[in-house]
Amino acid sequence: MNAPRQLPAEVDVVVIGAGHNGLAATAVLAKRGLRVACVEKNNYLGGMAGTREILTGCRNDVGASLLFPLAKGLEEELEFRKYGVEFIDLPIMASNLNSKESPAAVFYSNPLRMGLYVLRHFGLGAMIGFARLMAFCSYPASLMDRFTPRSMPRTLDELLAAAPDEKHRDKIRLAFEGSAMDLVDRFLPDKKKHRTLRALVAFAAVQSTYKGPYTPGSALCLVYTFAQNSNGGLMRRVKGGMGAMSEALCRSITDRGGIVELKAPVRRVLLEDGRATGVELKDGRVIRARAVLSNLDKPATLFGLVGREHLDAATIARVESIEQRGAFMHLLLKLKRLPTYGPPFEHLNADPRTRFNNTLVPDPELQQASFEACRRGELPEHPAIGMQIPTVMDPTLAPPGFHIATTYGFFFPCEAPKEERGRLRDEMAERILDRLSEYLPDLRDCIVEQAVFSSDHFATMQGATNGDFTHGLIHPEQMIGGRLLVPHSAHATPIPGLYLCGASCHPGPGVTFLPGYGAAHEVADVLAQEPLAAPLRGAA
Repeated sequence: MNAPRQLPAEVDVVVIGAGHNGLAATAVLAKRGLRVACVEKNNYLGGMAGTREILTGCRNDVGASLLFPLAKGLEEELEFRKYGVEFIDLPIMASNLNSKESPAAVFYSNPLRMGLYVLRHFGLGAMIGFARLMAFCSYPASLMDRFTPRSMPRTLDELLAAAPDEKHRDKIRLAFEGSAMDLVDRFLPDKKKHRTLRALVAFAAVQSTYKGPYTPGSALCLVYTFAQNSNGGLMRRVKGGMGAMSEALCRSITDRGGIVELKAPVRRVLLEDGRATGVELKDGRVIRARAVLSNLDKPATLFGLVGREHLDAATIARVESIEQRGAFMHLLLKLKRLPTYGPPFEHLNADPRTRFNNTLVPDPELQQASFEACRRGELPEHPAIGMQIPTVMDPTLAPPGFHIATTYGFFFPCEAPKEERGRLRDEMAERILDRLSEYLPDLRDCIVEQAVFSSDHFATMQGATNGDFTHGLIHPEQMIGGRLLVPHSAHATPIPGLYLCGASCHPGPGVTFLPGYGAAHEVADVLAQEPLAAPLRGAA
């Protein structure tokens, strides 16, 4: 990175937050020749898609850890490879375990090998059922435009009205109003033969919601998860961790004269005649701008940095209605060796790559029970767990001979009284390790250092309301057109000159860079039509 430049008093655009979307927006604006500065409260880049040292000598992902296919042309436009990003293909994408009575579901990137594996272990019915499930999801998923750059989402009513016939309207209604288990029971009905697959599909439907797999509305997250990217491809790792992509964007920005300043928290958005005209930092510095972009979520931006007194009643009610919860636990482990599977899965030890990405998913009924316990403020008896050991594919992340693991557990009782959450956090961490040790019996002996986070930590570290990494859970009323604040704009707020560029925008969460990319193009187009000097004038 070039030597840091001093923040100017005036720019065309100031971006609040150097998460991956904020940096994508800054990079696109800098590439278009605009004067742009990005300010970040933390001392590292990437936000919840960042990588930094938490465990001694390691590069730990703090949040997102896998990269799904990017929209067509986006990787090239953001110049990731030019600025040093290396992608790692994953021959084995995941190993999914449900119980010792049912086979593992190992997901291979090779489609022929994958098909033969499913056929051998789960039968022809499972192969056909999974294919039919994906086919069902394709139509409603296409309407969500998850991987379409600069798309303008419609409302559910508009989608229903535009559907070609009643059959398609029924698909839309089921996708938006049904439960994940409505789909699982239809396409993978055999509770014995399809047990691991049923549990895995149910888990895919609840990771970005505050719902159980039997809860109405959970089908939408499943459809969102299974949305296909027209650009094709499979999920990958990024060498050096997910934060390497944000670090590359920062190099691109500085090369084009833009500025990224860390440890520069924003106190407030400046307003003049009801319009955003810049930001004031907590150290008293002021940056005036023709437009302000916020990578924070809607409540953090509009209530925290603007203030309710500047908002109309309808906007306040709209933002207050957004459901944001983080019912997860996050554990980081430093390991002195690679743990091994115990019986009956010891055959998986023959290929270390089977330990790269592991999920332990209980039956759907137990997942629903865990969610109901979470709502009561209780710990789940059977937490659903995802654990990656990324050093299997990228040994640069830890000192020689060591490994790191990144683990998530659901459902943490995030609405329990605050004074109880510390105890609950530590108890759930032990419960997660106990559960993992049933399948990796030497795991505890491998651990030399660990860090435990709940959603409360993400709220503090990243400024995410209630620690919600989705910036608005994948619930039917909060997706597509429900994510907009201003009609006919994917990023504008009711405050002129203030835009959102993070996951709170359409198309929503995930490391797609599309919210930041879309916001940058929308703002650049607006500024191209405005007088160059507006509105850099006057006092706050």
